[in-house]
Amino acid sequence: MLNREAEDSFEKGYRALEANDWRAATAFFEAAIMLEKKLKARTPQARYRSYYGLCLGLAKKRHGDAIKMCKSAIRLEQYNPDLHWNLGRVFYNAGRRRDAYRVFVQGVRQQPGHRGLVGDIRRMGLRKKAVLPFLRRNNPLNVALGRMRAVAEARTQLSGRRAARRA
Repeated sequence: MLNREAEDSFEKGYRALEANDWRAATAFFEAAIMLEKKLKARTPQARYRSYYGLCLGLAKKRHGDAIKMCKSAIRLEQYNPDLHWNLGRVFYNAGRRRDAYRVFVQGVRQQPGHRGLVGDIRRMGLRKKAVLPFLRRNNPLNVALGRMRAVAEARTQLSGRRAARRA
């Protein structure tokens, strides 16, 4: 059963988050968690933890704590795509693109049309495989060959458009 005070605090935090007031959002989400603990709730609200973790990661740059908080939320409620989205955003902000992408995809499996998840996956973009996979991606040879491949692909697309216009 939901605690009304904790739920009110969460809702205020969510509104503050939508208004980009990260400091207030963090305080409200933390208050919701504390109220829940104080009243000894049988099952903690996963979304309280997830959104608090999101604020810790994005506003306070406490990525380790944020990841733990978001993961604990997913353990409580693994089929909620919003929780995956929050963890993915924390991973992305921490520079862990691969983990972010993996979590975003898990969330999209729960809800294929989730705007936030789909939008963030698109914004991340997909990198192509290294031209020479046995060398590191930042190897000068791979970088040079990758640039040449990009130029060649751009020219191919351009010539394809010209041919389509003529037809």
